Amino acid sequence: MSEAALFEEERRAVERSVARWLPDPGDYPERIHEAIRYSVVGGGKRLRPIMALAATRALGFDAAAMIRCACAIEYVHCCSLVLDDLPSMDDARVRRGRPTTHRAFGVATAILAADALLMHAFRLVADNGVDVGADGVRMAGAVRDLATAVGSYGMVGGQHVDLETAAEGRIDAETLEYIQTRKTGSLFVVAATMPGTLLGAPEQPLEALRSYAMKLGFGYQIVDDILDATGEERVVGKDVGKDSDKATFVTLHGVDAARKTARGLLEAANRSLDDLSGDPTLLRLIAEQCLTRSS
Repeated sequence: MSEAALFEEERRAVERSVARWLPDPGDYPERIHEAIRYSVVGGGKRLRPIMALAATRALGFDAAAMIRCACAIEYVHCCSLVLDDLPSMDDARVRRGRPTTHRAFGVATAILAADALLMHAFRLVADNGVDVGADGVRMAGAVRDLATAVGSYGMVGGQHVDLETAAEGRIDAETLEYIQTRKTGSLFVVAATMPGTLLGAPEQPLEALRSYAMKLGFGYQIVDDILDATGEERVVGKDVGKDSDKATFVTLHGVDAARKTARGLLEAANRSLDDLSGDPTLLRLIAEQCLTRSS
């Protein structure tokens, strides 16, 4: 199977499953369940859940065993998008080519939908742990890692520092790296490592995956900055130019330096995979797609 076909196979597996564990649209209360499904089912690259499946494969396990875990990662990602788009955050109009959740359902319902998605994610992780016979230590480790990735030492912390520095109107390169490795890198890391934690993988390959994902997350966010500065909304699928008045990797270093740095990070991410016992082909393809993407 070609790399592209393998990627598409895993993407279809996620698409078939991502709505499966969400509330049915007719379940009471209908409006909140409609908003939850709108936030998840309306498209997207599904990169993070595919990474979870690819990491499972790279460790030598059956990727299908971690489909619930993969969907949990996507629920967390969609939760973060709903919150990032709020008027008090980025005040975005468009996400994935259509109105953001708060514009379609109102701010209060959007916040509640994001809260519910996070809880659905943790439930799926627990269910997946039961599926594979994870003991208490492995289950607790997976829950701990996901909670840390989401909380004030991860995504929430990165978002807070981003808002804080934007209000101040100044930022240094070290703080910018902190923001970008937390806002994006934290969820990439838990996507790459949580399957192995639940399955009892040794620490050495998990550390290799952690290194891969952290570098990939930083590179991915730099590419996001490039797309915000140079992309078109109809191609990117969301508002562009939103970061023109705040510090990003592009505004600090320029587009050419940003592209060079992103390439170096993604090459380093690939080198982290050299000693894995399973098949890292899909993880390498993800790194390349992160660099060459247009949305």
